[in-house]
Amino acid sequence: MYRLVALTMDAWCVFLYFATRMLTVNSATHSLIYIYTVMSADLSLPGVHKFTAIGLLDGKPFDRFDTDNPRKTPTTNWARRHLTTDYLDKGTQSRLSKQKWFGVNLDIVMTLMGHSASDGDVHVIQWLHGCYGETNPSEERLRFVHGVDKYAYDGDDLMSFDYLTLRWSAATEAAKPIADKWNGVTVLTEYTVGYLRGECIKWLTTFVGYSKRELRDRVTVPDVYMFTRKTNGTTLTLICVASGFPTNTHAMRLMRNGRVLNTDDGLKVFDTLPNDDDTFQTRIAVDILPSDTGNFTCDVLEEDTGYRVVKHWRAGDLVTLPTIGWPNAVLLSTMVGLCIVALCLVVCIVRKRRTGQVVNQTDRSPQHHGLPDETSGV
Repeated sequence: MYRLVALTMDAWCVFLYFATRMLTVNSATHSLIYIYTVMSADLSLPGVHKFTAIGLLDGKPFDRFDTDNPRKTPTTNWARRHLTTDYLDKGTQSRLSKQKWFGVNLDIVMTLMGHSASDGDVHVIQWLHGCYGETNPSEERLRFVHGVDKYAYDGDDLMSFDYLTLRWSAATEAAKPIADKWNGVTVLTEYTVGYLRGECIKWLTTFVGYSKRELRDRVTVPDVYMFTRKTNGTTLTLICVASGFPTNTHAMRLMRNGRVLNTDDGLKVFDTLPNDDDTFQTRIAVDILPSDTGNFTCDVLEEDTGYRVVKHWRAGDLVTLPTIGWPNAVLLSTMVGLCIVALCLVVCIVRKRRTGQVVNQTDRSPQHHGLPDETSGV
């Protein structure tokens, strides 16, 4: 199977991936994060929705809900196989409830920030919440590491919950009345802590088990490719791409005549990216002279499975790709590029200049939606 996905994307979508790198964790630590995004207007753009909810396991989307497809829908093989109809039905009702809540309270926050629908701008509220857990050799359940529960408005921090102090804190003056109100609701604090440390970790443990089980059930040997691209008139960039890792625990090295190259030799090591078939891909590269007759070797080891692939390259072995094909052809999976495009709007498109205006208000601040009757089935 040819797993090398070359997807030309706008610069803001490229930035989106790196903005969400914080959600990816190592092999001993796992994360379950949900991202909700609501916009004040429908932009009528392909793949961009007025409301979007996405679930991510270890930084990779596994389910989604949006206004054009208002049902919680699994997007990975393990999720399609294991998430029951009852679970998806409850999740759908939860997201319908949140969609209504966000639609109402976006107007309230816009007013607090001195904005209105008549100003002609698109405004966005985003909610990110979830938990991080680490493997615990003595127990089947993952051990809680930390939780996250935070809101953003037009791409800037609005307010967040500190699971250590058990307090909401406002990032802007406009959000202080909201934080004060929520801090006064004891049941909300108890529920938020209970969810992050309890229910979220329970589902994280379950989902990690599903994902690992599927990886064990299939044998996947990574594909490795070596090629060059023209950089300028005097040098070439030799690139080694490995794609199809069942996990993100792999080692990759590039050698010239048996000597391992490092950063002192100009070696470039790039981030690991997810494919759309629940595997991973990565690449390393080094600049060389067109006249270089050395024997270059790319050695790839999948640590969890023990699979090893070795590829050799000499000048003239493979066709050189023109510059236009690389790096404009970004190594991003279609899953990442399409599933969280709405999040990109928050960080790249609708960021607005702050006027500093805060409208006088009394108690017209949002009620928190995070109570058990509205968040079951997350």
